[in-house]
Amino acid sequence: MQTKQVAETFNVSRSWARRVKQRRNETGETTHRPMGGPGVTIVDREQLASFVRQHPDATLAELRDLLGVDCALSTLCKALKKLGFTFKKTIHAAEQDRPDVVQRRTQWRSWAQNTDAQRLIFIDETWAKTNMTRLRGRAPRGERLIDKTPHGHWKTTTLIAALGLEGMRCSTVVDAAVIGDVFEAFLEHVLRPQLRPGDVVVMDNLSSHKRARVQEMIEASQAKLRYLPPYSPDLNPIEMIFSKVKQKLRSLKIRTQTVLWQSMQAVLDTVTASDAINCFRHAGYTLRVE
Repeated sequence: MQTKQVAETFNVSRSWARRVKQRRNETGETTHRPMGGPGVTIVDREQLASFVRQHPDATLAELRDLLGVDCALSTLCKALKKLGFTFKKTIHAAEQDRPDVVQRRTQWRSWAQNTDAQRLIFIDETWAKTNMTRLRGRAPRGERLIDKTPHGHWKTTTLIAALGLEGMRCSTVVDAAVIGDVFEAFLEHVLRPQLRPGDVVVMDNLSSHKRARVQEMIEASQAKLRYLPPYSPDLNPIEMIFSKVKQKLRSLKIRTQTVLWQSMQAVLDTVTASDAINCFRHAGYTLRVE
């Protein structure tokens, strides 16, 4: 039968019929060959999971080389999804792996599990500038994305805030870095009126936080002071609130300091008790159900 007749009989292209005839003449094979490239077998998936745990920052191409397989990168991506691996941020302070820091963090978690989260108040500082803009966006394939931001002339503002389980306890903005005198003024005039007997004020080990006057003012309000373990911002739920604040400020592209101050406070005003609860849980704190 001619190639044209085969193609018409089986409703296939002439080129496909020609390849089948050629394969039959050369090898005697007439069965259908599977389409697509090789996949990742069950054994390969077990190896893949092992490699990812050992090299969590490896690219798909690097994982393919480690496995020694010949497959599409999309195949590896699908295999990783089936195995439950997702792509996420990897960075944390390398000092967290030091034995002394590991011990301090373990002790902290043990203490936190036995402490009423309703009593915890987390304090921290963050900054914002009048040249902030979003770091990423979209553009047609092959074209650079260019946004505009002031160069060389901007103002920096520092936000000091306190977060409790019910939401933001208090906050203030200052046109300066947070030195000891500035932080003490925040405690005296902003935080202390919000403290209740039995509250536990938590902060990091910044030098301005460790003045003797800091502990005196907090204890004068019948509250207690606790310092986080070193290199442990992940244990401070207010960090997630600050991330939300900066994300919003980048989208607004604020260029004057007055509007920057107003916008920072406006974003904090949107923080709900539900937001605070989620931040506490994400930071590893156990909430008591009454």
